[in-house]
Amino acid sequence: MVAELSTQLVAQQQHAVKLLTSAKRICILTGAGISAESGIPTFRDKQTGLWENYRAEDLASPIAFDRDPKMVWSWYQWRRQLVQDKAPNPAHLALAQWQQSVKQSHQHITIITQNVDDLHEQAGAQVTHLHGHLWRNRCHQCDKPYKIEGINKENQYANDELITCPHCAGYIRPDIVWFGEALPVEAWQIAEQAAASCEVFMS
Repeated sequence: MVAELSTQLVAQQQHAVKLLTSAKRICILTGAGISAESGIPTFRDKQTGLWENYRAEDLASPIAFDRDPKMVWSWYQWRRQLVQDKAPNPAHLALAQWQQSVKQSHQHITIITQNVDDLHEQAGAQVTHLHGHLWRNRCHQCDKPYKIEGINKENQYANDELITCPHCAGYIRPDIVWFGEALPVEAWQIAEQAAASCEVFMS
């Protein structure tokens, strides 16, 4: 049996529907909670196995990578293994369907995420990533993107050996925004503009 909504909640729901259908520009910010429903541990969750004695904050920084690149790279390979079989949940799918459904209408929906997984993209959404991409790599020294060729996704993340950049011999790192690093300029500009110009902001 479904509980009936109070008169106040019904009124609030109707108001929300009116806002969402009449707004021309909608901005949506997602974070760890939306992907937690797909089984992806949040950054603040307790770590397990080999990593239970480390805090994520102590591993996700340029200082940590400079001090022990092998340990940080191994931790990210472990995280990738945890995430690689996860799929979008109904929230990812709903946002993607909503975004796609308004393409021919007066509305524009900008989705911005703090997540580094690609579940929004798997669901079919166009997304701006503020904190980078778990599945991409770049050189820690010269910043050039690096793609691992000739190996399937599963084996790619089982190997935690360090990789060096073919351009400068620096170590390859995940293309993630770490503590102490600036957000990517283009992504931040898109997010700032969308948030400043929208009529409805959802978080």
